[in-house]
Amino acid sequence: MPVFLIFIFLFGSLPVSADVRFITETENTADHEKFQNLQPQYTPPQDDFVLDDIQRCKAEGYIYEKCDSGMFLADPCPYKSNIYANCCPQAYHYTAAECKALGKNLGAYSCGGYYKCE
Repeated sequence: MPVFLIFIFLFGSLPVSADVRFITETENTADHEKFQNLQPQYTPPQDDFVLDDIQRCKAEGYIYEKCDSGMFLADPCPYKSNIYANCCPQAYHYTAAECKALGKNLGAYSCGGYYKCE
């Protein structure tokens, strides 16, 4: 126990600091210039963050660009307005508000946010 107290007395007043360094330095980190001097061939990858809107639409289920006869396109893709999620029958071409404005009830089913008024 006395040795422990002597250790605390001798070394307890010394300043202590810690630092973390990463090998993968980029231009956004503090030591980018130092890292470039160590490996001058390294350049951080550039990404223009361009997304392919057609691929995004198809990945989210928007696949229709045209419909068969007697059908209409419904529910456009938010990224590309000429690609749609649904092909709906012509009978389902009213919104809920339009059916109510006509004084009719909504049908039991909907297609792409459109209803058949009854």
